[in-house]
Amino acid sequence: MQFRPLHDAFGAEIIGVPNDLQMDDATFHAVEQAWFRHSILLFRGLRMTPEQHVSFTRRLGPLHIMEPLSMNLPGHPEVFVVSNAIKDGKPIGLKRAGEGYHTDGEDKCIPNAGSFLYAIEVPPEEGDTVFVDMYAVHDALPADIRRELEGRRARFSRIDLHHVHYPLLPALTEAQKLDRPDVWHPLLRRHPRTGRTSLYIGRWARDIEGMPEQEGRALIAELQAFAQQPRFAYRHQWRVGDAIVWDNRCTQHRATGFNDDVHVRTMYRTTLEGDVPIMASSLSEQTV
Repeated sequence: MQFRPLHDAFGAEIIGVPNDLQMDDATFHAVEQAWFRHSILLFRGLRMTPEQHVSFTRRLGPLHIMEPLSMNLPGHPEVFVVSNAIKDGKPIGLKRAGEGYHTDGEDKCIPNAGSFLYAIEVPPEEGDTVFVDMYAVHDALPADIRRELEGRRARFSRIDLHHVHYPLLPALTEAQKLDRPDVWHPLLRRHPRTGRTSLYIGRWARDIEGMPEQEGRALIAELQAFAQQPRFAYRHQWRVGDAIVWDNRCTQHRATGFNDDVHVRTMYRTTLEGDVPIMASSLSEQTV
């Protein structure tokens, strides 16, 4: 195997693995360790069946089944479909998903650990995905801001912000609100495998623990803007057969738009169950 850097600080294209990602334990272990080192891994020219896609992801950890089930691949509930395609008069997946900086599941009690997105059909232009290195964002924060954030949590609220981020979807029902209550996560998050600290802030963040409402919301907006600087980002232009696995515990990402009245974009995604976010401290050290 070889690794080609995608960005100065994070991300790598992995070269020399089977195009169906079926590999022995030693090779898989090397891939997994590279994932922890680089936070995102790019595979090109894959030809995976849904079964192989699921099988590879399951080796990284337990799989999460996305809701609603109607957005998942028929016969393969582990595969979430992101698409603007219509079949038999019905959408086959979720249209315009993820068009805002976020980490998957950040508004849940236990956010998703990782996600693995596979390009089935892509538009001839646009439709890129931008990834952000949240380790680097944390390290670049002014020392006084890091001190202000240490020991604090943010409130992540789908209830408050669903209509902002998903304007094409119906409003949440009362049952859905009960199912997705507000959650509190540490702003400085320690990765359970690497020991490194990242800034954990995304589009569902609303308030900061121990701060007046307006002050907290202003700081969240400042942190979000800081994280979105181009120096922290890798922008991926998709080709059919590309697949990227990313670590939600130390990256953000967002989809970018394209002319979905003319072109079709279909992606298959598997998602990993996560772990309770760990509050970082000044004693956190890198372990991998």
